Amino acid sequence: MSNESITNVASHAGVLPPLGRVLPVLVVQVLVAMTVAGAFVGLYVGLQKAPVPHHLPVAVADARLADAASAALGDSADVRPVSSATAARELVRSREVVAALLPSADGSTLATAGANGRSASAAASAMLIRVAQAGGVPVSRTQDLVPLTTSDAQGIAGFYLVFGTTLAAFILAQVMNSLGALARLRVRVLVTVVGSIAAAVVVAVIAGPVDGAVPAGTGVVIAVLSLLAVAVSMSTLAITALLGPMGVVVSTLVFTTLGNATSGATVSTHLLPPALAAVGSALPPGAAFGAVTSFSYFDGAGATRALVTLALWIVVASGVLVLTSHRSRTRRPTPGPADRAATPRSDADSHATSHRDRLS
Repeated sequence: MSNESITNVASHAGVLPPLGRVLPVLVVQVLVAMTVAGAFVGLYVGLQKAPVPHHLPVAVADARLADAASAALGDSADVRPVSSATAARELVRSREVVAALLPSADGSTLATAGANGRSASAAASAMLIRVAQAGGVPVSRTQDLVPLTTSDAQGIAGFYLVFGTTLAAFILAQVMNSLGALARLRVRVLVTVVGSIAAAVVVAVIAGPVDGAVPAGTGVVIAVLSLLAVAVSMSTLAITALLGPMGVVVSTLVFTTLGNATSGATVSTHLLPPALAAVGSALPPGAAFGAVTSFSYFDGAGATRALVTLALWIVVASGVLVLTSHRSRTRRPTPGPADRAATPRSDADSHATSHRDRLS
């Protein structure tokens, strides 16, 4: 029995329903809370416990040393030999590799991009330092070619930026779902879109001009976060339309839990299992985080795919909402004259008739 039916029974009877009828609903709610909490903590803590590099892209400006690095590192790294230190640095700046080893007669230089995140930079640095030592050219200098802004020295602003926007969009969609009996679908969708964009504007302004934690232009950040918020809120509406009350649980797990945990904001996608890395980049939080980072530090390199991913979520969600709305209308029977004549009178009419009968 649903919560609504139990509430209706209680209101008509004037008493609370027996515990046996309420207990299944209460048990389900507890199980849902346990599932969401367990998934949230399990993903975040589990993924950070012992991250392992998978095909982490690095460059080595020496063909012989690159071959040795490729053989030593195996599947943990994707070693790219380059002809010069200048070419290697350019790969780092364009986000094609996470770090580069630049051997020279007086030792090697390790070039990194702090904007790639601490987890990826640390893993790539550790691997290349071992390669340099084994090759007899130990690292004597390090260069951070793309450092994080001083207002985000810990490199966690991107996570909170995306998580806050995702959470706001999810909550807004749930509120709109609860108003299903009071407002038409088109009204709820319009409010959802407007509210999502408004939330994105607030987040972008606070993170950018106010706190200075996001170097990208405010307009660009607003655009990316608006796509993220609309994608999450519209998809939440669509999932709930398809699955009913269970859609709330599914949306929570997909967007606020799995999506944020695999976005690359806390643990680089290069250090996630390949399947989770692919899922993370395909979900709205991961796509948005990648786009904001690209526009902030790497001149938009790789942002097109992320923006297309966000747009696809919006298009698919809109299509699902249209189809489910059409299906609902076609299944709803239209009352004919006989149906209207057979419709029972309201309680007030029945009470008035009964009162007149007693007086006559």
